[in-house]
Amino acid sequence: MNRNYRNSDPPTSALAGREMESGNAAKQQRAMCLAAVVRTPGATAREIEDRIGIKAHKRLPELRADGLVCNGPTRTCRVSGRQAMTWHYCTCKATSNNGELLCH
Repeated sequence: MNRNYRNSDPPTSALAGREMESGNAAKQQRAMCLAAVVRTPGATAREIEDRIGIKAHKRLPELRADGLVCNGPTRTCRVSGRQAMTWHYCTCKATSNNGELLCH
């Protein structure tokens, strides 16, 4: 089970995180995010959220930690208008010194 809360989070956040994992909601959301990245490589988290209707900003880093997606170049997000990371499907396992995937 993924631990989707921080040590510094209040107990209610830890409880919510455990419920998301035990009820498979987080797993379903990760699957939705992965499918969106595969369909629209180079999208930002906000663009993905806009497309699939859920908060992707929490699930995308989980998918990155699992080696399924990685970040591409930053660009201006079409939703927020701000510079943002892009997300790409990734099957490579090459990593930098800090553990980030080096797909792009």
